[in-house]
Amino acid sequence: MNKQSNYFFLAGLFFVVFLVMEFTEIYGDSGWFKAFLIILSVTFLISGIANRMKKNNDNEQT
Repeated sequence: MNKQSNYFFLAGLFFVVFLVMEFTEIYGDSGWFKAFLIILSVTFLISGIANRMKKNNDNEQT
């Protein structure tokens, strides 16, 4: 798997974990953990998009 796919996979994974935490009562009221998962998901999503854009720009210049 290449690096940008890893970022998108991790973003999706953390988002799914967030959804499980949000709509079930497995861990009780864990607002800080939900916020942490959202931050991780958004960070990996932005990193994947940035890597994709960088790769496209590098391909256009060569």
